Amino acid sequence: MLDLGIQKGSKDKSDEYNTKFLNQLAPGEEITGEIYIGEIKKRLIKKADVNEFYVIITDHENKQKWICGFITSYYPKSGNIYGEKGGRVYNLIDSLNHALNKAPMNAQDSYSVNYDTFRKTVNENVEKVKIKAVQSWNPGAKACNLEVINAKSGSTVEKHETTGWEQLAHDDQIIKIAYDGLLSKNNEITKKNLAFKLKSMLDKEDITRTEFKDALKKIDKL
Repeated sequence: MLDLGIQKGSKDKSDEYNTKFLNQLAPGEEITGEIYIGEIKKRLIKKADVNEFYVIITDHENKQKWICGFITSYYPKSGNIYGEKGGRVYNLIDSLNHALNKAPMNAQDSYSVNYDTFRKTVNENVEKVKIKAVQSWNPGAKACNLEVINAKSGSTVEKHETTGWEQLAHDDQIIKIAYDGLLSKNNEITKKNLAFKLKSMLDKEDITRTEFKDALKKIDKL
């Protein structure tokens, strides 16, 4: 057989996950899976910079991923995020604290939480969660709040092995979209292919130039 330099893709199509987003959840729906919390990043919304992080719930058994965005107040000097009662960030932290530490729910008017500690503790020690979508207190909200109704914790959790590309896609939503787009066409994941995919997203105005440049910088570091 002649070697044509053909390389196997990073994943077979049979290994793909069906990805859905927070705004596709209706009140009362429940999702269960491994939880991962991404980094805080700035995003341009209506010409204003906002701080946002993503919570990803992965159901390995049913090959389902839920990507849930949380806009929050973030204070770089202290590294803290802030959530007021009734808000999406508050609901997540309050219900997770209840599920893990048996703390009473809705006992505080607000939460100020060190984000690095919060993210590290959850990613390293919380293996599986069951989450229920609940109606937001804000009548104008376009998506539900999330309430953790059960969480499995312990010592450091051995999570499913991921490649460097998969981890990078977990950490950055823009790269995640480009990564999934390449996988859906069974394309090899390379720096060049991801860069082309991101440029295509930029040309279609699916992402901003700032998001494009930030994603390229992260890809170059891998």
